[in-house]
Amino acid sequence: MGTLGLDVIDAKIVGMLAEDARLSARAMARAVGMSPTGIADRLERLHNRGIILGYHADIGLAALGWDVEAIIGITTQQGEILQTLVDHLMTFPEVITVYIVTGRWDVLLSVRARSQQALQDFVVRSLPASPGFVRSETMVCWEARRKSAGAFLAGNDGDGL
Repeated sequence: MGTLGLDVIDAKIVGMLAEDARLSARAMARAVGMSPTGIADRLERLHNRGIILGYHADIGLAALGWDVEAIIGITTQQGEILQTLVDHLMTFPEVITVYIVTGRWDVLLSVRARSQQALQDFVVRSLPASPGFVRSETMVCWEARRKSAGAFLAGNDGDGL
């Protein structure tokens, strides 16, 4: 057993799905030398263990007109207001992800906007009106790279971070 108690076949299945969530059970079965029924049983176990949470399309937000990407660090009031703020932030269409973090900021946002002006409006008007907001710093992303979830399986014996 390797990563998180996955055997070699489960790790291959998870890796294949991380690269292409549309793969059929038949295609995975051919790749690992099993029957489609055997793959279906393994997929069900991987779902039940919380390893596979769902299947998603990778959407090109820039192609949909959400061209500007930014990370925003927010300092908040302390206490129960933090959860209220997080819930409020998730209502904005610009917000992709809200992270509650340690360190300089209390919250980090991953956001998208249709233009620099739209980002400015969000940062200057919408954020300061949010419950528990104290101050923010915005960092516009010039480029972003993301590893596939399957990258965490390759060569990981569970001893790393």
